[in-house]
Amino acid sequence: MKLLPREENQEPIVNNAGKWPNERKLLEAAQNGDQKAYGELIRQNQKKLFRMVYGILGNFDSAEDIVQETFIKGWEALRSFQPGYTFYPWISTIARNLTYNWIHREEKKESLEKLQDKGYEPETADLGPFEQLLEKEGSKKLYKAIQSLPIEFRTVFVLRQFEEMSYVEIANYLKIPPGTVDSRLHRARQILMEALKDIL
Repeated sequence: MKLLPREENQEPIVNNAGKWPNERKLLEAAQNGDQKAYGELIRQNQKKLFRMVYGILGNFDSAEDIVQETFIKGWEALRSFQPGYTFYPWISTIARNLTYNWIHREEKKESLEKLQDKGYEPETADLGPFEQLLEKEGSKKLYKAIQSLPIEFRTVFVLRQFEEMSYVEIANYLKIPPGTVDSRLHRARQILMEALKDIL
């Protein structure tokens, strides 16, 4: 990501050992305009954020664009960040909103069936535990199956599997009852099991 230029003569907050301090100090420095501190926040969170966005979209280039736009918007809105909270839930909310906006735009361009049938072949992205369990061909089938899920099932599955969020966390994140999380996740797994029965 191309960050905004730092203010002249501004020094990043680094401790005596040359290491970055904890997240709270990074956030304080970033809110005061320290681009290097914000860059470190990006470094610490971009991989996890990309897994979530890519898991929902199944489109590598679009996921990269959304993650980049997320961090730009995060920088622009950073002064509104409330001290005492952690950075990832805040920045991932921005990413989730941008992801849903992307999906809505795509659904206007073409039918949902065509969108679900799009092929993609992730080769270098680290997308979590499934890649340790399945061979390359199996992984392609897995992500294509995930992409074919209805958006409400796909989102819950990605948040649970890739983000390792609890049912209550997902419910709060999506503003739906925990029981709805459970039923959607159960249905998503049923669909995936059926779609992947030849490789499981």
